[in-house]
Order: sequence, then C-alpha cells, then structure tokens
Amino acid sequence: KISMFGAMADWMAVPLLRYDYGGAKLPRTGLSHPLIQPYGAYATRNGPPILIAIQNQREYLRFCNQVLEMPGLIEDPRFRDNPARCENVTQLKGIIDEHFQGMERDALIARLRESKIAFGEVNDVEKLSAHPALRRVETNTPGGLVSMVAPPACTDEKHDALGPVPALGEHSEAIRAEFS
Repeated sequence: KISMFGAMADWMAVPLLRYDYGGAKLPRTGLSHPLIQPYGAYATRNGPPILIAIQNQREYLRFCNQVLEMPGLIEDPRFRDNPARCENVTQLKGIIDEHFQGMERDALIARLRESKIAFGEVNDVEKLSAHPALRRVETNTPGGLVSMVAPPACTDEKHDALGPVPALGEHSEAIRAEFS
C-alpha cells in the first residue's frame, strides 16, 4: 500500500530537509491546476489557506449551492462548465477569494466536509515537520545520523531502513571502473 501523506511528504523532502537541517523555509510556488477549476489554495479570514479541488460538474453544483451559497454562479455563462471556468479563471478566483476571505477557516472546513468537496489544509514546512502522520527513518551520513522522510510505499507496516549516504567521492573509482 502507499500512504498518500507519505507520498506528499516525500515530494516535500528537499524543502523539509532544508528546514530541518538548515532552518530555512523555501518560498511557495503555488497550488493550482491548468485544466480543472476551481482548484487551488484560497485564503480565509484567519489561518493558513485551504486547497480545494472541484473535479466535476456535480461537485461544482454542490460547491456553488452549499459552500459559496451562490447558486447564480451555476448558470453564469462564464462558469457554466469546466472549459468556461478555465477560460474565466481570474474572475472565478476573484469571486471565491472575496467570499472565502470573509469566512472563518473552521467554518469553511465544516462546509466543505458537509458538502463532500475535496479539500486540504495547506501547511508550511514547519507544520509538516511536526505532523503526526509524518513517518521518518534514520540513516547514516558522513556527517552523522540524519532523520529522513520514510519512503511512501510500504508492506506489512514495516519499512526497509535506508542505506548509508556515501561520502563525496566514496564510490567514484568503482563507478568509473564500471563504465570504462
């Protein structure tokens, strides 16, 4: 089985290691989708952004009716279907931004849950580092023991330990010999 959280944590391994061992938070690069709208991170009145993913027309109807409480958006020609929403994403994002910025984060999360709309809480690398679902494994490096994100795939709830990280140039001769 594959842990989706583990897969995302693995995807964040470089920024996470930078934070854990260098104390630096790398800047965000955005969370959006070019072919599905609305899809992206939206700010609320308080707290970190919420990522929403409306993946079909049925979800869009629920989103407009139950989350935004704006049924008029359903028949608006600019947002009637996904191709139109993608074409008019700036206007749609503006409407959603304005609405969500007036909502408390917990209230939005409750509405999204009740409406069965896919969402995620956007955390920074500091919260990822402290997340209770983050699994780690330790491995040896020339500089000492390091805690790494565990591989996301696992069998029988056991995870193979990572081998030691080689020192710079440690295997250079063997690699040169192999490819000469």
